[in-house]
Amino acid sequence: MAPMASNGEGNVWFKIYEDGYNYEADQWAVSKVYANKGYWDVVIPADILAGDYLLRPEVIGLHEADRVYGADDSAGAQYYPGCARIHVTGTGTAVPAGVAIPGAYKPDDPGIHYNLWDGLKTYTIPGPPVYGSGGSANGTAAASTAPEASSTSSSTSSSSNSSSDSSSGSSCLSKRKNKRGKGKRSRKSHRNKVREEM
Repeated sequence: MAPMASNGEGNVWFKIYEDGYNYEADQWAVSKVYANKGYWDVVIPADILAGDYLLRPEVIGLHEADRVYGADDSAGAQYYPGCARIHVTGTGTAVPAGVAIPGAYKPDDPGIHYNLWDGLKTYTIPGPPVYGSGGSANGTAAASTAPEASSTSSSTSSSSNSSSDSSSGSSCLSKRKNKRGKGKRSRKSHRNKVREEM
């Protein structure tokens, strides 16, 4: 999440949730998204300052992440970000420290450079730690069990009412120009553009 007033620029993005691979269940988070027809519930920590925010969900494709992008420009992790504008209500006052996007990941970070085909044991989720109520970075449990502030968006939901719509904030959805013709874009050029924005 990032405050809307920032337009997503600078060290403003903080993480409120993450999910990766569960070794015991042999299940990736994306399997849960598929099973839920693209929906994912996320709780906004209760102490977040009320106001307008950009919400940036992201899926990282690892099927070619066994090779580092840069060393092999035809491979590497693939990023699939989304974006929504949300309005958070409540009495919170926290403005969590954040990171810049692009810049949150490097091509050789664990979780970005990862060999999916070499026997799954663990997976390190890239990026900053998850913000939890009270200013702690506690991991996924803090974000999923914290009391909720009021907010909904097309990407998240909670039990209370608020407004949301899609947005194309500078670090949320990239503005891509088609260089190959109307409606066509090579997979490589799309992947490279998104990598530049990470």
